[in-house]
Amino acid sequence: MVYGYDEFVLSVEPVLTRHGCDATGDCHGGGIRGTFELSPPGAKSARFDFDQAVLQLSPTSPSASPLLTEPLATSAGGTPHAFKPFASTSDPDYQAILRWVLAGVPQ
Repeated sequence: MVYGYDEFVLSVEPVLTRHGCDATGDCHGGGIRGTFELSPPGAKSARFDFDQAVLQLSPTSPSASPLLTEPLATSAGGTPHAFKPFASTSDPDYQAILRWVLAGVPQ
């Protein structure tokens, strides 16, 4: 698996930031919850966030990666997670993450 850093910075990092995933103390920054840590808003490190995001990917089942399933509504196939920003797999932000994940999978 080879995931594109530049594409992550352009397409995925903005989604994570827009949805407040790096919110200090609440989600994946500051007082992290679970295994997915992101750099805090006041000290962004795209490289750190990229490395952490890659750890949330499943090489054997990319579409079932926690990076995709945890923020997805349970009714749309998501898995347990406190915050569900994506109501369906057709959400444009969900699609941006999915494209990045699938682009790293060998054809």
